[in-house]
Amino acid sequence: MTTPLLHLLDGLRCEICRCRDVLWLDPVRGLVECHECGQTAITLPAEDGGDAL
Repeated sequence: MTTPLLHLLDGLRCEICRCRDVLWLDPVRGLVECHECGQTAITLPAEDGGDAL
């Protein structure tokens, strides 16, 4: 069984272009990317050692 490398962040909106349901999380690279305008953001792990989302 394989897991997808990218996960759609359903229900969220890009702050730059304001489009909804276009943000994709790449957990391997630690990036969130808007597939509409191309804006990217780096994700950081939670300071308490838990999962950051």
